[in-house]
Amino acid sequence: MVRFLMKIIFLLFTIMPYNVHGYKRHVYVLNNLPQNSPKLKVHCASGDDDLGYHYPKVGEDFDWEFNAWSNTLFFCYFWWGDKDNVFDVFNSPNFCVKDASKLVPQYPSKCYWKVMGDGFYLGYEDNNGGKIIYQKYRDW
Repeated sequence: MVRFLMKIIFLLFTIMPYNVHGYKRHVYVLNNLPQNSPKLKVHCASGDDDLGYHYPKVGEDFDWEFNAWSNTLFFCYFWWGDKDNVFDVFNSPNFCVKDASKLVPQYPSKCYWKVMGDGFYLGYEDNNGGKIIYQKYRDW
């Protein structure tokens, strides 16, 4: 009987989208600023992990993967020339960021951020071919 119950518990954890390891998530920060513009500087962290300072070149990204729980939060600080901004890039396994529920379908495994001259765009993979669809999230 104990063996049977252990098998049932194991099956539940393997078929449920949320298991003892959390949701697997991947965040990408793409530098899509104009060529020959000041260098983009990005510093991302959570309460547990400091990802350090990164300087992705135009057309390149900085990315990381993690197991997300309902209370997981990553924020990034961005600097570009005389502009700067800071905000959560991940605070909800359901939508990447809670206030973007209208921008991203529910339960994305990847959160795409595109940094542009006019602001920040949040993207998701389209189910019809994997193309990334971006929508403006905020200004600089």
